[in-house]
Amino acid sequence: MTRLSADEARELGHTVRAACERLATEERVREIAYGDSGGDSYDTELWRVLCRQVGVGAIALPEEAGGAGYGARALGVVAHELGRALAPVPFLASTVLATGLLVDTGVDEQLLAGLIDGERTATAVLTERAGSWNRNAVAAVASHNSNGWSLRGTAHHVLYGGAADDLVVVATIDTEPAIFLVDSAAHGVTIKPERVLDKTRPMATIEFTAAAATRLSGDGPVDDVIERSLDRAIAVLSAEQVGACERVLEIATDYARTREQFGRAIGSFQAIKHRCADMLVDLEWARSASLAALRSVDDDDGDSRWRVSMAKAVCSEALRAASHANLQIHGGIGFTWEDSAHLYVKRARTDEVIFGAPGAHWDRLAAEAKLL
Repeated sequence: MTRLSADEARELGHTVRAACERLATEERVREIAYGDSGGDSYDTELWRVLCRQVGVGAIALPEEAGGAGYGARALGVVAHELGRALAPVPFLASTVLATGLLVDTGVDEQLLAGLIDGERTATAVLTERAGSWNRNAVAAVASHNSNGWSLRGTAHHVLYGGAADDLVVVATIDTEPAIFLVDSAAHGVTIKPERVLDKTRPMATIEFTAAAATRLSGDGPVDDVIERSLDRAIAVLSAEQVGACERVLEIATDYARTREQFGRAIGSFQAIKHRCADMLVDLEWARSASLAALRSVDDDDGDSRWRVSMAKAVCSEALRAASHANLQIHGGIGFTWEDSAHLYVKRARTDEVIFGAPGAHWDRLAAEAKLL
């Protein structure tokens, strides 16, 4: 794996931020997420720019698969900027989790090429009803006959499931998990958009009724492949949360400097100062936890499980606290549809439960440290 230097990381971040500032304005985010599309689409223009001009689809893929081989830390740099803008693109679902699973299972380069240039998108179908991975509660069951493999079952809370061309599905074969590739347009696949709190994170319920599937293989046990891909996705998600938290702090402090009450900027009041200071401390704690998780995933140092769980818990709690504090600093206007505060509250509450709530990750961290 190629190491991403500090200068390269800074340049990558600047490039992605410039694209988001130009194309993922708040007005555009609202139009895509809360407009007539119903909230199950994504910003195709921004996604094509990111994939074809910036190269986010290939940045972490190994060189033999047509990528740049930079690993999870590069994904984290991109995610940080997308989190700041709440960009409605399938980066986490397609580029990070689904493509990561496909690479780990040795899928052919022709399929990867479509995902790299943004022509196609994919998503992973592996979470149970609570939104996390549980090998004892896999939603789909695979069976084999003379025509090949087929899947049955219903999966919930599939990120960007309504917009995906390819489905990377974890299904069981005699209680053991296996990974399959399914065309979302295939007979026997029914996709229903779900009502979600944060429409910049659309989800879908997918029902398989004897849907044709291709079984994928890979190096090592399937459980290890899934855990490795999930840890990478959660680490990248934590970087996205840090970006959103950073932006929330900027919004709150800008407002505190300009909003006046009783003849003074509200930022001069001690209560507001304390809130902003707490947000900054939480942000830096979250930033450190996220970077540690990304580096551990790249280094495969044996500590990635507990570092990833720590990052997910810390970053979820930091973004939740910051988004609520920002809303309160804004006062009454913060509760209106026209203000941006609710967009970040919704993102915070949604990211908090994706791939496991903070409590579950604190428990996993304690178990890894043999505290339980």
